[in-house]
Amino acid sequence: MALTINATPGAADANSYCTIAEADAYHETRLHVADWTGANETTRTAALVWARRLLDEQIEWDGYPTDPDTQALQWPREGSLSNSVGGAIASDEIPQELKDAQAELARLLIASDRGAELSTDGISNLEVGPIKVAFGDGGPERKVVPDAVA
Repeated sequence: MALTINATPGAADANSYCTIAEADAYHETRLHVADWTGANETTRTAALVWARRLLDEQIEWDGYPTDPDTQALQWPREGSLSNSVGGAIASDEIPQELKDAQAELARLLIASDRGAELSTDGISNLEVGPIKVAFGDGGPERKVVPDAVA
């Protein structure tokens, strides 16, 4: 059985905040989106579902689910405020910022496995004249959810 997107706010079987069409529209406004536009619908669907799962696992959302007994996902929520437009987010709404963040993360997930174990093989020392680089404890970490998405 093929995975399908259900982005119905508050649905008991929802698995995404963003539809394929919404993600496509988001990517039309971006540069460097070949990973998204070159992927087939099956891959885009899986990436959106995975991105939603990672967002819900990695982000501590304000407020609380509107109907925690029946809704499958963390959104819609009560008591959340919008950073971009100010004021409360309606308790039956999925904010556009969240849909855009999910679409962005989905594209990044197609490009590389952000959830994979990170290598501990980092630069231990690099000197070029007075410039020195040394990463402690195995190197810089790559966040599963990058700051641009969070």
